[in-house]
Amino acid sequence: MATTTPTYPDLGKLARDLFKRGYHPGIWQIDCKTLTNSGIEFFTTGFASQDNSKVTGSLQSKYKIEDQGLTLTERWNTENWLFGEIMHRDKLAQGLMLAVEAKFQPGSNEADGKFKMGYAHENFNFLADIGLNSEPILNCSLVVGHKEFLGGVGTEFDVGNTELKAWKVALGWTNETATLHGELKNGDTWLASLFYKASDKIDAGVEVTKGAGGGGDAAADGEQQGGDVVVNLGMIYHLEEDALIRAKVNNLVELGLGYEQKLREGITASISAVLDCNNFKDGNHRFGVGIALQC
Repeated sequence: MATTTPTYPDLGKLARDLFKRGYHPGIWQIDCKTLTNSGIEFFTTGFASQDNSKVTGSLQSKYKIEDQGLTLTERWNTENWLFGEIMHRDKLAQGLMLAVEAKFQPGSNEADGKFKMGYAHENFNFLADIGLNSEPILNCSLVVGHKEFLGGVGTEFDVGNTELKAWKVALGWTNETATLHGELKNGDTWLASLFYKASDKIDAGVEVTKGAGGGGDAAADGEQQGGDVVVNLGMIYHLEEDALIRAKVNNLVELGLGYEQKLREGITASISAVLDCNNFKDGNHRFGVGIALQC
């Protein structure tokens, strides 16, 4: 089967990852991924805040039953939430995904669930999920592709009150070296991005946002920049096979720098900093360290 059209959440992902992935402002982070002989995949991640020493993390296990097209996923986090998901893919029909997801917190007896469905094809990709509670929210998205062009639409619908809560539309264009992406949400916030692979060593990108979610790294913890337009420029330079440098800057005069090094097979370390250049002496400079282990 030919390569399928991406899902709506994956539109613009190359540019988004260039500005987000590899930066750990204000935290210590460790990720560990391993695969057992029996085929169970374990993934552990932990974060420690440098401001208040709060530690959070999660432990996830995933097991695939290839003959039945099933994937079983379980996850626990330090907020004492238990998550479980059963996913069935491609066996009833090529490209069809069906899944049931549930979460439960023993301390409060709070529980929730979700039914998910997706259908992927060479020319389109449809996703939908609906809550299994008393006030279900239906989320739907559709991406249509034609040659190098992509178009998508997404909605959030309150089934109980028959009310459209949110909508979004996106347009994109992509080839082997460049990806353009534009998105409009609820008619008042928008995003435009460009990812460009300049060479085997250099990846570059620009992102322009307005409205909610359009803040720089200073807004990463929930602070918003109102209706301001924020322009981000970023790049990744691959020094060699096992090392790279990241850099980004925006019109809020925040400068992000990062370095990643593969220490040995299965061990990768990264350091990063986000500097407030408006007030370099007493500004809110944040540094971070990440370790990724895989075996």
